[in-house]
Amino acid sequence: MDFTAADVKRLREATGAGFADCRSALAEADSFEDAVKALERKGQAHAEKVQSKGRETKQGYIAAYVHHNGSLGVLLELNCTTDFVARNEEFRALARELALQVAGTNPRYVSFEEIPAEVIEAERQVLLADPEVQSKPEAIRERIVKGRLEKHFAAQVLLEQPWVKDETIRVGDMIKDLIRKTGENIVVRRFARFQVGED
Repeated sequence: MDFTAADVKRLREATGAGFADCRSALAEADSFEDAVKALERKGQAHAEKVQSKGRETKQGYIAAYVHHNGSLGVLLELNCTTDFVARNEEFRALARELALQVAGTNPRYVSFEEIPAEVIEAERQVLLADPEVQSKPEAIRERIVKGRLEKHFAAQVLLEQPWVKDETIRVGDMIKDLIRKTGENIVVRRFARFQVGED
């Protein structure tokens, strides 16, 4: 595709990718939209690679949200690898957005890995006993149960929830987007939600 410097600039603004990556994506793509998709795929792969390296995340920021009437509050710890990123305003803004997400949706877990095995097994047994599942051939029951388990717990897992401000975006994808931009591993370490009158 033929492109101009203005196209490269526009692509950088749309994706946050570097100049060289934008130039090569435009050169290889058939259209601007294809270049955006190619950079998103590349960024997603990079974010997953950074996460899989398991680099230590000892720096970070604790965000607080208190509802206007003082009846609801959230503390959330978002961690990263360096204090440079921890001081970054975009990182801190993400932490505040995540605290607001916790306030609005009341998740119980950060990720699927945090759900206790006995909780998953108890729900699995309930689903297996469901007459609708029992009416299906035995060969596909486990797949049905697995899909229903994921759907059931997705609402309780912060990283799997749709973002309250734009339901087309998953919370985990927001974090991966910032990982792609910063080149650092970013994790939600923990959160606590307090509501007046709740145990």
